Amino acid sequence: MKLRLEKIDAKQEEGVLIRYREMTPTLQTICTLVEKGHQKILGMSEQGNVFLQVDDILYFESVDGKTFAYTDHMVYQIPQTLKDLSATYGSNGFFRCAKGMLVNIYRISAFKSQSFGRIEATLENGEVVIISRKFAGELRQVLQEGVQDEN
Repeated sequence: MKLRLEKIDAKQEEGVLIRYREMTPTLQTICTLVEKGHQKILGMSEQGNVFLQVDDILYFESVDGKTFAYTDHMVYQIPQTLKDLSATYGSNGFFRCAKGMLVNIYRISAFKSQSFGRIEATLENGEVVIISRKFAGELRQVLQEGVQDEN
């Protein structure tokens, strides 16, 4: 696949043109990201309420009935449930990796197989999360589809 970028004048309208033979899951994800733009979600911390860029979130975790969003350096409480977050942001790369966690697969830098069918995922900030064996097969399938799309 070839990528061509073109810088335009401030007066011209920005746009994205995708030429394809067949719509693949990767291309569909790109289309969804372009159409939705930069999504924001409300997060609460000790400093107050802030809007977070969804792309900046490494993972969501549910602990004791509360949902948290983890970024590179901060943790924010989120009012939504993991089920709602999965439905809303699944197309943005958020994948259910355990009963109480959604991980942003676009923020994973490395994978390592573990015993009992689990996968160890190292995030961009160096933090490690474990993909449970219940969800590891689905992740392998998602990753394989992405690799096939590139061919």
